[in-house]
Amino acid sequence: MKCTLRVITPVHIGNGLKYGPQEFYTGKGKSGGRELEIFSRVDTTKLYSKLDEKTRDEFLHNLTTPEFDLNGFFKGFPDAKKAARESVRYRGVLRTKSDHIKEVSEHIKTSDELYIPGSSIKGSIRTALLYGNLTDSDLDRISDRISRVAHRRKPNFQNFINGFLASEPRDAAKKSAMRFLHVTDTSTVKIPYLHEMKVLNVKILNDGRRSVGYKSFPLYIECIPKVELEFEIKFTYNRIYDDLGLGDLKKLLDPEKIKEFLHRFSKDYIEHEIEFASKYNIGTLKEFYEELQEKNSSESPLIRIGYGSGFLATTIALRFKEEDPSTYDSIRKLAGRRTYPYEFPKTRKLINGRIPPGWVKVIFHE
Repeated sequence: MKCTLRVITPVHIGNGLKYGPQEFYTGKGKSGGRELEIFSRVDTTKLYSKLDEKTRDEFLHNLTTPEFDLNGFFKGFPDAKKAARESVRYRGVLRTKSDHIKEVSEHIKTSDELYIPGSSIKGSIRTALLYGNLTDSDLDRISDRISRVAHRRKPNFQNFINGFLASEPRDAAKKSAMRFLHVTDTSTVKIPYLHEMKVLNVKILNDGRRSVGYKSFPLYIECIPKVELEFEIKFTYNRIYDDLGLGDLKKLLDPEKIKEFLHRFSKDYIEHEIEFASKYNIGTLKEFYEELQEKNSSESPLIRIGYGSGFLATTIALRFKEEDPSTYDSIRKLAGRRTYPYEFPKTRKLINGRIPPGWVKVIFHE
């Protein structure tokens, strides 16, 4: 089945690599008649090979100092700018001031073009299927299991959760319904957008007042902007697999069921975030999610993927947060999360301190 992923807010999925101002320089560019701030990522090895001997020595010497940046280097060695232009790997749009950037998290790429891995989309589908398919008795089993394993140092709780989508919980990987759901990587994007990510922190003071602020050090990330990406969902279930005993789980291998559960999960999550923003009087966040709520539909549901999605968007913990607070507290402890007496999670990662990243709409084509 062919699908479209419409990016609503910038998406970042890291490849584990970081780079600093010694690997990019900034400048002006134009797109659609508009002037833009751009950044150019440079292959430093290629740049070095194009410099004359004297400039090479200076470049190599400066490259090892923490304060080094290409923009400053060009002021002392203007001829190096031409060599840098010939050494550019890719260019992107700068959506923040570059003066204070010390480190940028790179988006996952293929041939220097950005994409969203199929595994990230499939992970969101899996979470939604679990969230929506678990019955009250299933939740009771999870609560009971948590109470029995909470004292262990490293309980193998994930395999137990995976078992709810499999015919044999003890062999979940081989006998899971998710085996027959394949999601391809998306099409690619050539131009990344470089954004500043601020971490919003909330707390309740001793006198009962609620405090909202940002952590001191922002993060800088490459993102996929508002574009539409193509990918495919392939359903490979065949009757020869009936001996796996999937039973009713086979119904999950259906586009309509996937739509239903994705919509339910995002609906509940968005409602939770509206309540959070209202509780701490964060007007811009509340307004964003109320507008996002209107974009969510049963035919083209929203999902949240990538960096900044957070604990509640990537687990089934939201099912317990309101219904079973004690189990919810145990779940976050098992996940290695710190305990707070007033709110968990207490932070939100926001693009430019305003917009939650990673929201996309899934459009299913017949």
